[in-house]
Amino acid sequence: MLHMRSDDHDKNDDNDVDGDKKNEPSSSSSSVTCTPSATPSITDTLPECSTEWVRGVGFWRCFIAVCVPILLSAFEGSVVSTALPVISSALSLGPNSSWVATSFLLASIACQPLYGQLADVWGRRHLMMVAVVVFGAGSAVAGLATDGPMLMAGRVTQGLGSGGIDLFAELILCDIIPLQKRGHYVAIKAAVYALGTTIGPILGGVFAERNWRWCFGVNMPVCLGALVMMYFWLQVSNGSPDQPRKSVKEILRVDVVGILVLTTSVVFILFALSSGGAAYDWSSPIIVGTMTSGFAGVVLFALWERCRWCAHPIMSPHIFSNRTTIAAFVVTTAHGFITYGYQFYLPPFFQAVLSASPTESGVFILPCSLSIVVLAAVGGPLLSRFGRYRAMHLGGFGIMAFGLMLCTGIGSNSAGRWWIFFSFLVGIGSGIIVSTTLPAVLVELTDKDNAAATGSWAFLRGLGSLLGVAMPGAAFNMQFASSMKSFPDKTAIEALSHGRAYEHASAKYIATFDPLIGRQLVGIFSGSLMTVWAIFLAFAVVAMVVSGLERQVELRSDLDSDYGLKSSKCSQTSFEKGSFEGDTENEGENKR
Repeated sequence: MLHMRSDDHDKNDDNDVDGDKKNEPSSSSSSVTCTPSATPSITDTLPECSTEWVRGVGFWRCFIAVCVPILLSAFEGSVVSTALPVISSALSLGPNSSWVATSFLLASIACQPLYGQLADVWGRRHLMMVAVVVFGAGSAVAGLATDGPMLMAGRVTQGLGSGGIDLFAELILCDIIPLQKRGHYVAIKAAVYALGTTIGPILGGVFAERNWRWCFGVNMPVCLGALVMMYFWLQVSNGSPDQPRKSVKEILRVDVVGILVLTTSVVFILFALSSGGAAYDWSSPIIVGTMTSGFAGVVLFALWERCRWCAHPIMSPHIFSNRTTIAAFVVTTAHGFITYGYQFYLPPFFQAVLSASPTESGVFILPCSLSIVVLAAVGGPLLSRFGRYRAMHLGGFGIMAFGLMLCTGIGSNSAGRWWIFFSFLVGIGSGIIVSTTLPAVLVELTDKDNAAATGSWAFLRGLGSLLGVAMPGAAFNMQFASSMKSFPDKTAIEALSHGRAYEHASAKYIATFDPLIGRQLVGIFSGSLMTVWAIFLAFAVVAMVVSGLERQVELRSDLDSDYGLKSSKCSQTSFEKGSFEGDTENEGENKR
């Protein structure tokens, strides 16, 4: 017969109980040790083994195999920020230029709740490899694009792959690392992601000045290497042994209605925000209709997810059952909104207002991006050590708000070095938060809710990033159009009207005008972007207030997942026999 004991239980009671009492079973244990008893048994011939969480070679191989696709996804999400004016001009995108970024983000978030459901059917490993293949195919299409629709098709395909990469990576980390210890590794993952967003704008600027198609073509060899690495190193379980038999039945229960309603609603809202004041007037029936339909669809989606006809919702209501999780979802959305949006609008500011080249604008954004990398690497271990996610959220958004206040209040006439400092502050605040949002979402849920909660978290993070481009973009176009009404140069008015200001936000374009006209244009660009900074400031303040609503809960140290690293044959055999013998001889006394 096998006796099981809790290591944590032993440590706590070491000075209070004798050696025999230490071996009593503990139902709250997360770390289980197997020892043979004196009674002869078939299990006596088995070696001693332990299910205590360890970091062996298999763990680190799995971790590296997860991080490489994350780097690829992050790079592609940011590479077009400095190259977009050149791409837009080359393919004559006009007011549709923002959709180069928006279509990628929209596709990446639209299917993430669905991916969460599929991950519980087929596991994580094979789906993540499929996501990398889809991402590579989209990169090929975008790199070979000869017109706007072909480019958008490639970006949408890329986004579908990127969304899968991000979500399955998060799920795998949740499956193989206990929540209490997860901060260190989430920090490394976040630093890898931030590294991708750092090198993206730099290489985007370099490619823009040479051949913009390399913004997408560079992904192909990395995708191939990532696939090989995942095939050999990403050895994680696919769930319960009878899972394949359940696959068809589970797929038929996927919440197709919820996915269609949610995706359509988001597309309608984004279309209204991107086209209002550009291709159509804000009072146009098509803008009013799509905006109204979009918000009505969001309400309908919320009602559908809670009705009795929706047996398996993509955003299960019980995920939103506690105050901390709800507040953490809001914080996640706001953080994505500010972090992605701010870095998206910094390059045109540097190019149009500070007369930087695309490459120089990529360099100027480095302090913001690198501070996110460094603070993300520090924030995770701090969370694991102290568990104070609420304090980190309050401090991070406070620093972001201060930096954005400087951008809005005194930044319009400041020199470039001051703007680098302002963006550095925003990056510090963002970096403190970046590795703490998902643990805050999961802290009052169970490991069985990982897929559903992580899918919702990834969707809301991506939605925040998406709105961080669309909403400030709408405000920018409105302010720019208003400022151009009295502009003396009719040629400039024609070229920059109908939402086409962003694609002309470059020192090269402004230099084509007389110095006096050029200075006036710089002033209009600067004033319009001040509106953008003010929106980000408002979101930072609101997020800081919402952070105060989170409850501070201790991070759990146990791990209960069917999709963790594949166990060794020894441990599998030992525990299978131990469970059998415990069931037959001791009536389930030692069941795990």
